[in-house]
Amino acid sequence: MTEVRFKYLHGFRDRHGHARYYFRYRGQRWSTPGPGEAGFAAEYERLLAHIKTSPVPAPRNVAFLCGSLGWTIEKFMASSAYAERAETTKRNYRRVLDILRERYGAGQLKDLKARHVKIIRNEIRDLSTTTAADIAVGLISTLWDFADEELNIQLDADPTHGIRRVHVGSREHEPWLQELIDRFIREAKPSLGFAVRLAFSTGLRRSDLVRLRWDDLRADIIELHQQKTGEPVVIGCTEELRAELASMPRRGDTIIVGERGGALTAQSLSVMVRRELQKMGVTGYSIHGLRKNAGNDLAEADGTEREIMARLGHQSPQMAAHYTKRASRRKLARSTVEKLERAKARG
Repeated sequence: MTEVRFKYLHGFRDRHGHARYYFRYRGQRWSTPGPGEAGFAAEYERLLAHIKTSPVPAPRNVAFLCGSLGWTIEKFMASSAYAERAETTKRNYRRVLDILRERYGAGQLKDLKARHVKIIRNEIRDLSTTTAADIAVGLISTLWDFADEELNIQLDADPTHGIRRVHVGSREHEPWLQELIDRFIREAKPSLGFAVRLAFSTGLRRSDLVRLRWDDLRADIIELHQQKTGEPVVIGCTEELRAELASMPRRGDTIIVGERGGALTAQSLSVMVRRELQKMGVTGYSIHGLRKNAGNDLAEADGTEREIMARLGHQSPQMAAHYTKRASRRKLARSTVEKLERAKARG
């Protein structure tokens, strides 16, 4: 039987073995059902019509005016701030930076307002993915700081502040209940229980947890470069964490080790935690969720957005604002109940 090929349509299998399809045109991607699936024909025809009426992106060799978004992107990509980032991060950034430069590069950076950022976010969400849309907002914030600090462009407040994310993650990345943390530490093997305590205490990503070395300890702080971004992060240790680290035997160069004393990979640590949770009859949580616990706890303790950014290694205030807003809502909820109870007591 002759295989039917559709122009601009590409397919692949995801990590679960499921067939996925996308429509690709001039560096832009749209997710779509596959041939034979419900809605494919209508979506394919819609995308064909869309690319015929869409404006042609600006050529990549265009000369952008000084102070424009495109000019700022080119300066950023030629800087050490970009070069020092991890290769995987640079690849992800490059795809989104290309879209920003080609579609919006002619506009002056200083003219960007929050309403423009929302339009850019929504258009990239429709053109590509929700993840790419959120990366775009984060990159605009990074470019804003870069232009202010390195290019001496006089700018107003960051227009990405308070812009909500559009990507909805899985429940596995939700923070753990405190009862679950306590139970895990109580029932798991000591080495795995300590890994969970360390993740909860530091807020480090799993890729940085497994790389954390004894040499990264500096008295009462932990100092290292994030694998994901290449950026330095400095974390203050609580008195409880310092005491536990001081009492632990050093079985290897890394603080977290496997049963035989060797270093773990991020994936192996995730699998070990997930299997232990399954033994406890618990599903829907992962070690990454403990990073959310760390952010929530700091926000509940009146930590500022800058303090949360510094501890968790965020490069824009977006995620930090997520934690502080949630903490504010909880405090308002508690104070509301207290006022109602006082009023009731007064009769």
